[in-house]
Amino acid sequence: MEFPVDVLEAIGHEELESSAHSYMSDLLYVDPDHSQYLSLTTGRKVRISLSNVGFVPLYGANLKHKVLALFAPEDQFTAVALLLDDKWYAVDDILRTADSSREGLIKVRSVGERIVLYVLNRIVYRTSEMSAGEVPFLCHGENDFAKILWKNGEAVGFYSVKPKGSLCSNFVSQCYLLPVMDSIFVRRGHRGQGHGLQMLEDFVDSFKDDELGMKFPLSPAMSQVCRHYLDRYPADVDLLWEVEGVGGPYQRTRVASKLSTHTLKAQFVVEKNLTFFYPSVSVQSLRGTGCLKMSIN
Repeated sequence: MEFPVDVLEAIGHEELESSAHSYMSDLLYVDPDHSQYLSLTTGRKVRISLSNVGFVPLYGANLKHKVLALFAPEDQFTAVALLLDDKWYAVDDILRTADSSREGLIKVRSVGERIVLYVLNRIVYRTSEMSAGEVPFLCHGENDFAKILWKNGEAVGFYSVKPKGSLCSNFVSQCYLLPVMDSIFVRRGHRGQGHGLQMLEDFVDSFKDDELGMKFPLSPAMSQVCRHYLDRYPADVDLLWEVEGVGGPYQRTRVASKLSTHTLKAQFVVEKNLTFFYPSVSVQSLRGTGCLKMSIN
């Protein structure tokens, strides 16, 4: 079986949208008593009707390119499938590939890969794998630098970078002064296997600048990845910087220094909470001898 990322190598946004609009037009004339159903990978069947399909933008606030999505009746905000090249694909199938050479970290280039990135970020991460208190990643742009981590025929993570000189979305007239990794994600079932460090190493290898940025604030998990990296490559102590804004001189903090500060604070907290037990000492005079008797309990 071929999957979207395999068949959309040479298909553009315009073709996808044109076929989706044609599908919507045909759906207007479908007999409600003879509706079609899509079988999800869980075995569940979802009815396809005008009431639960709609266009969603692939690139956030940029509404230029859209895809047709199918929503579960009980949740009109989470897509369960996308219409791609005249065929419905469940979310799980969009994240798969039949191409055995698609393995490891691969740069996003085709529309099919952009759709995989969209599903990982907007559907998988935001709806089911984002930890409490986390700030969600922004939507990736049409031309953003990103790599998807493929493992055993499945997309299991990604990272993205704002290259030096690219426009900063928070400052409409200012550009990044260094490459900044602005998102990194590994699916829960694949965490704890060194993929975060693998992505950080790939980021360093992909950009040869003397200083590389990590978007503020660093999460505890990403701080741990940076610690592992600096333990492995101590010569890169001045390479990684936590960056706010465009990464100006007063908008960056050296990651190694921040990690050292955290270590010192942690040691202080531990020592502050330690309880020291001293033996009780009693001293009494031995009359007439000029001596003192000391007992330790």
